[in-house]
Amino acid sequence: MFPHRLYGFLLLFLLFLACSETTAAAPFDTYSAKRPPQRKEVATVLSIAPTQAGPGTLVTLTFGGEIDGAGILLGGDELPFQKLEGHKIAFTVPAGKMPGQYALTVRGGSGMTRSYAFTVLPLKPFINSIEPDRVTSCRLNGVNQVSIYGRNFTETSKVLFDGAALPAKYISPESLSFILPRVAGGLHQVSVKNITEIATPVGLQIITTPTVSSVSIGDDWVSSYDLILEGDNFQQNSIVIANGNQISSSTDMQAGGQLTYIDCNRIVYQRRPYSSTRQDLRIQVVNPGGEISQIFVVSAP
Repeated sequence: MFPHRLYGFLLLFLLFLACSETTAAAPFDTYSAKRPPQRKEVATVLSIAPTQAGPGTLVTLTFGGEIDGAGILLGGDELPFQKLEGHKIAFTVPAGKMPGQYALTVRGGSGMTRSYAFTVLPLKPFINSIEPDRVTSCRLNGVNQVSIYGRNFTETSKVLFDGAALPAKYISPESLSFILPRVAGGLHQVSVKNITEIATPVGLQIITTPTVSSVSIGDDWVSSYDLILEGDNFQQNSIVIANGNQISSSTDMQAGGQLTYIDCNRIVYQRRPYSSTRQDLRIQVVNPGGEISQIFVVSAP
């Protein structure tokens, strides 16, 4: 009977040793059991405004989640950006970016990325003013430069004058100039075109109506004398009306006088008076197109 008891004690001892080794090899980690698994927070783009814009436009992105370490790539090119209040950042569409659809890739603070469709629009030009915006037909006799002031002008911009393309001289993104062609009087439209985008036209007035700014007595030829008319928009075939009498370059001196056209600013009226007594002369200039100046009154024989 003794041997049976000995075998029982040995069996219990071996079981005790096996349980002790198992417990030592795999201790229970109460901290690991209680700690939740670590999870990366993914920043989400809630809005992009606008989703299409031309170069130079500010685009704002609103995030949900952490934005520290965020980055912006447009068509693969990383762009600088600025943080705004709240969960917002903003970037500017680069100047010179060609029109088209690009992948706007946003890298969140966790390193996760998302791509969104973004359309770069053609650069639309804008005109603020032109100088001059009123030109006399007299000035058109020379070379006339018109300056256009606005924004979004490029080296390939063209000037549209009444819809016809004219060469433009690029000065800066805010300034262009062009040579005014010889055109009829009236209101004309000036615009700027960038590829497909056209600025809202502005008006340029060509003034053809003659004006008389002064009349003075010139040389005395004993039986006649010169009245010198100065003003603007005089033409080669203009006539002068003096107290109702029409005088032209072909008028017979015996009929009271004759005109000599000097230039668009001066006409000499060689007048043969019936009397040397001074009187009020009511002078007007009429152009071949029918435009007539205001009445200028001068005291002369």
